[in-house]
Amino acid sequence: GFGKNSFLGIDIGTYSIKILEVKIKSGRPTVTNYAWISLDDLKGGNQYSFTESWPVYLKKMIKEAKIESRNAYISIPAAGALITLVEFPNIAREDLDQAIKFEAHKYIPTSLDDVVLSWDVVSITNNEKLLKKFAPAAEKKPDSEPANKIQVILVAAPKDKVEKYEEIIVEAGLKLKSVEIDSFSLVRSLVGNDQGNFVVVDIGSKICNMILVEKGVVKVNRNIDAGGRDVTQAIAKNLEVEEERALEMKLSGQDIFGGKNPIMVPALNTVIQEIKRVISDYYKSENGAQLDGIILSGGTANLKGVTDFFNNSLKIKTVIGDPFSRMIFDKKLEAKINLIKPQFAVSAGLALKGAEEFLRK
Repeated sequence: GFGKNSFLGIDIGTYSIKILEVKIKSGRPTVTNYAWISLDDLKGGNQYSFTESWPVYLKKMIKEAKIESRNAYISIPAAGALITLVEFPNIAREDLDQAIKFEAHKYIPTSLDDVVLSWDVVSITNNEKLLKKFAPAAEKKPDSEPANKIQVILVAAPKDKVEKYEEIIVEAGLKLKSVEIDSFSLVRSLVGNDQGNFVVVDIGSKICNMILVEKGVVKVNRNIDAGGRDVTQAIAKNLEVEEERALEMKLSGQDIFGGKNPIMVPALNTVIQEIKRVISDYYKSENGAQLDGIILSGGTANLKGVTDFFNNSLKIKTVIGDPFSRMIFDKKLEAKINLIKPQFAVSAGLALKGAEEFLRK
């Protein structure tokens, strides 16, 4: 049977559900199956109007795609959550737990009863340690106190949302293994342990999620209301066509940014402005810091000409992220997988979480 060594990354977006199945084969995370449903056909006025039916769709997807794993790793959107870096004195881990609970209310605008709080130590700043490591023994000053500080990443997710997602998974007959903010899933699949500094720009249908990652650690996370839908609307407006037609053009590989009459997409200009702000704040706070690149993901990353648009606007090397670079896949999936890469970054990161935890045991 497919028990402990198989994992489902489930990404429930505003307009789609994506599932990626990963199994450990000869010690490597291997993509064995996937499923994707677009909720456009089920338009309701409010995105929650079809949450009731989400378990139904999940069951259906799993059945029709013949997905075997039942171990669910799911994400909730960063847009509703709070991610913040906090410094603490370097104290024992068990004391840190208390200290964080005690301090958390300073950073979280709502009542702590309404959020699910989690945290992770990201770095210990201690210059003495470095000096001692490299300095000859004679130069060590026994009387100097190391200035120890711990940087902790604090994550607060709305409790009602977390519970809602948990219910969906249980109702769909799956085993809930983990819930995390989608920003961490994106970083896991697109950046991994790469040691550079990057901005991951995930353009969803309604929301753009920007994540500044320094040596694999999330330093800044911002969301703005701008997404693929706005791009479709801009094409429709510019060319005076129906949105359905605009969507077809978007998917057909037409370069809307280049050519004789480039289309102005206000939403993407908003995204560019926000990225510039994130970068300039980062340069101010981290003296002498350098960015190594921009990594794009989400459906809009598939648009022809979009990387050039970012390159030219930001003058920073922009690439489309490859969420599968840390996995191998069953040969029969290869051709299909290449077409859907940018859209599966979150589910890939979620499935990888399961795989990495399994391989660490």
